[in-house]
Amino acid sequence: MLEAAAHGYLGVDHRFLHAILDRPDQAIPDLVRFASENHKTDRIGLDDLLVDLFLHLRTPAALPFLIGLVRRESLDVNDEAVEAIVQLGEASVDPLLELLDEMESPGDVLFLLSQLRIRDKRILEALVQHLDDDDMDAALYLDMYGDPAAIPALQAVLERLPVDATDRFRIRSYIEQLSTASPVAGEQDEPFDIWAEYPKTFGGPFDLLENDDRLALLDSASAEVRIKVAEVSRGSEQNDKIRARLLQLAKNDPDNSVRGECWESLEDLSDEPEVRRAMTATLTDSTASPEERGGVAVALAQHVDDPKIFRAIEELYGDPRSRAKALKAMGRSFDRRFAAYPVKDLDDADAEIRRQAIWAVGYLSLSSEAPRLVPLFDDDEFRTDALFAYALCAPGQTSKAYMKSLLHKIDELAGGFKPEEEELVEVALDQRLIMHGKDPVVKDEDDDDAPAISTKVGRNDPCPCGSGKKYKKCCGA
Repeated sequence: MLEAAAHGYLGVDHRFLHAILDRPDQAIPDLVRFASENHKTDRIGLDDLLVDLFLHLRTPAALPFLIGLVRRESLDVNDEAVEAIVQLGEASVDPLLELLDEMESPGDVLFLLSQLRIRDKRILEALVQHLDDDDMDAALYLDMYGDPAAIPALQAVLERLPVDATDRFRIRSYIEQLSTASPVAGEQDEPFDIWAEYPKTFGGPFDLLENDDRLALLDSASAEVRIKVAEVSRGSEQNDKIRARLLQLAKNDPDNSVRGECWESLEDLSDEPEVRRAMTATLTDSTASPEERGGVAVALAQHVDDPKIFRAIEELYGDPRSRAKALKAMGRSFDRRFAAYPVKDLDDADAEIRRQAIWAVGYLSLSSEAPRLVPLFDDDEFRTDALFAYALCAPGQTSKAYMKSLLHKIDELAGGFKPEEEELVEVALDQRLIMHGKDPVVKDEDDDDAPAISTKVGRNDPCPCGSGKKYKKCCGA
C-alpha cells in the first residue's frame, strides 16, 4: 500500500489508514522497513505520512527514521516530528545525544532535548555547554527544560552580561521561573488525532501519473479508481490509447458513474461526427442512467444549438440525481436561455447542486445575482467558487481598466485574498474579457506597480474557464 501511494496509484484516506492502523503489530515492521529505504525517485513523498503514522502508533521502532529526519532537516524539524520524538520519552534521549555529538551545529536538537523534560545529567550538561559557548538560545532551552539545577549556569551568564544588555531581563525571568519549577514533566499535549488530518475518501493523486500509468489504472477493478483516472484525464493531452480506452469505457463499463465520467472526459472529441452521434444517442436515451447522461450533457455543452441537446439538458435538470451535471452543462454552454435555472439553486441543500449553480451564475453572466454570491465569501466550502463566479458576473463594464478596479473591489469584499485566491480571481477576470471578445489583461512591462492579471492565452493553451478544452475550441472559438 505504501509503495502504491508513493507512486501515486493510491490515495491516503481513512480506508488507507484503517488498513494499516487496525493491525499495528503487523504494520509496524513494514512501516519501519519502508521508512528505511531510499525513496528519492518516488513520485509522492510520504515522509509526513510516516511521521503521522508513527506519532499515532507511539513506537520506539520509529526512532531511526525520526532521527534521520532531524539530521536532514536540523534547522526546521516539523511539529509532528518533534511531537513523535518527544512522546517516546526516555527512548529518545540516547539517539538525540548521539546526533548532537555528530553535528557541527546543534540545529533543533537542543530544542528537542529540552522538550523531553527528562531529568538526565547528560541533557543538562549539553544545554549548559552551549550556554557557556555563548549560544543564548540555550538559555531559552534551559527554561523550557525546567530543571532548577540550571540556575547556577544562568546566574553565571547574568553576571558576565553588561549592565545594559537586553538579555539580562529574560535571563532573570528564566531564573525566577526555574526557582519555582515542578520536578515533574509538564502537561501533555492533546492526543494526536490522525483521522482529522486525512479525508474519509480520496482516490489518489492521479493527475501526477504518466499516460502509461493512467492507462493501466483504467483497467482497475475499482470503479472509484476508474472514475478518478477519467476525471484527471479530462482536458489533458490524451494519447490515442487513453482516448480509445476512455471511449470503450464510456460505452461499455458496467458502472453508470464510470460511463458518465468517461463521456465527460471526452468532451474535446464532441466535434468528431462518430463520437458526437454516440454522445447524442446516450443523452437523448431516456433509459440511460442519470449518471451517464449527465456526463454526456457536460461533454456536449458547447452544442446546445442542437434543439435535442438543449431539451435533454433541461430534462436532466428536472431529475435531482442529474441536476448538478445539468447545471454544469448550462454554465459551460454560456447560453443565457438557461438563465432561469441556476438562480433557483443558489441556496440548495445539496452542496454539489449549489456549487454548480454558483458557477453557472458566473458563466451565464447573471449580474442580477452577483449580490447573492457575496455572503458566500464567508463560507469556507463555497468561498473560492463564489469568488470566481462573482468576478465573471459582477455588474459593470467589461474593460481592461474596469477589470483591474474590480480585482481590488473583490479583494475588499472578501476581506483580503487568501493564498492563491488572487490568481484565481485574475483568471476569472481574464475569462470575462475573453467571453466578451477581448484580450486578457496583460501587465504593462514598464509599470512595476501595475497589478499582474495574466499572460495572454495561446490558441492551443487550456482554456482559462476550466472547461478542460483548448482555448481555440472553447472561449476562443
